[in-house]
Amino acid sequence: MSAPRSASSSGTLGRITLRMASSLDVEEVLAEITRGLVGDLDAALARIWLIREEEPGVLRLAASAGLSERLDGSRSKVAIGSLKIGQIAETRAPLYTTDLADDPRFIDPAWIAGSGLVAFAGYPLVCRGELLGVLAIFSRRLIAADELDQLALFAAQAAIAIENATLFARVSTLKRKLEAENSYLREEIHEAQAPAIVGESHALARAKNELGRVGPTATTVLLLGETGTGKELFARAVHESSPRSAAPFVKVNCAALTPTLLESELFGHERGAFTGATQRRLGRFELADGGTLFLDEITELPLDAQSKLLRVLQEREIERVGGSTPIPIDVRIVAATNRDIDAEVRAGRFRSDLFFRLNVFPLRLPPLRERRDDIPALVASLLEKIATRGFERRGIDLDAVAYLQAYDWPGNVRELENVLERAAVLARGPTIRVEDLPELAGESKGEVADAPDAVATLKERVSDFERTLIADALARAGGNQSEAARLLRTSRATLQYRMRVLGL
Repeated sequence: MSAPRSASSSGTLGRITLRMASSLDVEEVLAEITRGLVGDLDAALARIWLIREEEPGVLRLAASAGLSERLDGSRSKVAIGSLKIGQIAETRAPLYTTDLADDPRFIDPAWIAGSGLVAFAGYPLVCRGELLGVLAIFSRRLIAADELDQLALFAAQAAIAIENATLFARVSTLKRKLEAENSYLREEIHEAQAPAIVGESHALARAKNELGRVGPTATTVLLLGETGTGKELFARAVHESSPRSAAPFVKVNCAALTPTLLESELFGHERGAFTGATQRRLGRFELADGGTLFLDEITELPLDAQSKLLRVLQEREIERVGGSTPIPIDVRIVAATNRDIDAEVRAGRFRSDLFFRLNVFPLRLPPLRERRDDIPALVASLLEKIATRGFERRGIDLDAVAYLQAYDWPGNVRELENVLERAAVLARGPTIRVEDLPELAGESKGEVADAPDAVATLKERVSDFERTLIADALARAGGNQSEAARLLRTSRATLQYRMRVLGL
């Protein structure tokens, strides 16, 4: 090859080097290298394979330009040591030939002849002793020896540019992740101060025991329970009791996600992915990387979103909206629903394969009507919580507690908290009394209502409930009022007063 061509090649490679070094976006750097080699240096095909951290023994095609018939995905994944590309990576030595047609190392002579190719040059991409990947070109013209030397120098410069862009991307991602985490934590900080799981009833003790067994594992948990039963508290407890407790706990309310924003919220998006996407945004999966992702109201996800979620759970990697690079993720999933998820599957509204993926460890949370014994402790805890929100600190008398114990609480603990907050506003003294509580009328599902069609105010039902409690305590105490008062955790004088009021 003539000297003028070599000099021209040197200038061409210099221009490509300037362009690739002017960007810190990995995809732009890779595109500048391959497009430049094809467009400026007249290579017929230029390709770059890179090694991903999660697959250290494999080269994956990262960029390609030229011969369109070779862009079909073939040879997109090459094991180190396999084929020419893998051999270059294994030996970290360049490989080139100017006689492709008769070189036995190339196993596709028909494609070589049909494309008019005569030369090949491949170089390891090494930066600071670390193998990043392989750069290779095919040419329809001969490549001179001094051009091969120039290409070797170019490959070294390309490795530096790729490494710099990769490091910049990592730093940018970490910066955005920290910013997103800080923003998320500022939004959720009040929820981190939520009360602990309160109560010692048999039904709650069973759920807490199961929580204690599954928490320290990596098992996926499916929380089942009515609205207001404390599913988020249990999800946080699963996270806090696991080896991931120092990593983020990120929650997603699936019912609040609109179809248009759902993918971006879960998986993030790249700049320019859609109108208004002015910068890259990390999704909840990336925010939760290394920690726990709580998918609340999971049955509210539309079917197409369920399919994408299933793929992420199976592959353990995501792709941001508008992106093409898979991102490995390591999250523990805790899902929750207040619906009958078996019925949702039977009705075709929830994918059975996603249900099987989530239903590894189902944990049922008992409704408040099944744990009435916990109401006194819950009331005390909730009144303390309400006082921290600027309300006057209130106590509550035993009659008011009994009144609350007699109600079935279809809204569970959330409804109980709302009732107590209203009472804290309306109470005329430092202690909440029955008259400060709202009329919680309706049919009871518990043991208070004797007839299934009986409709009575809660105050009438609570009297029946008290009579039952006191009569039971007296029977257990053999008629001894002092012992019955001890069993009811009240004074003998209060017991005698309530007996007179109730006509016992």
